[in-house]
Amino acid sequence: MGKINNVVSNSGPLIHLAQVDYFKILNIIKNIYITHEVFDEVCSFDLPGKDEVKKSKIIKIKHLNHKAKDFSNLLSQKYSLDLGEATSISLAKQEKINLFLTDDLSARFVSDELGLEVHGTVGIVLKAFREGIITKKKSIEIIKKLYEESAIFITKDLVNYIIKEIKKK
Repeated sequence: MGKINNVVSNSGPLIHLAQVDYFKILNIIKNIYITHEVFDEVCSFDLPGKDEVKKSKIIKIKHLNHKAKDFSNLLSQKYSLDLGEATSISLAKQEKINLFLTDDLSARFVSDELGLEVHGTVGIVLKAFREGIITKKKSIEIIKKLYEESAIFITKDLVNYIIKEIKKK
């Protein structure tokens, strides 16, 4: 089983996995880097994931240098990204980390344009399943819970397709 080395995440995947009580699945990642803005977004507003983020040994807050701060402001203005997404993308570029976790469609688009590999909450669940960290049954359960109990936006058709694909394995 291979752990993912380094990723940058915005708040979405952290919140969504906490909402369904599967934050621990993030342990398939060695280091998750977040910006102060993402930390504040999750921890200052008493959102799901607040305690998990604060206690996590794999989540590390990174500072943006001046150039990265300017780039995040540009991204925010040009693409109407919120500060969490913009600073996260900027952090990934600053640290030369190619893997970015987000469930935000606009952030995915911008990240793709900038050459980052983008995965969301569902992708994390599927990676854990492929690596044998969770069972087929557990992965299907998590996907259903994400659809039914979290704030993530995924369609019922997509959920059905994902479950069908998991069952094939």
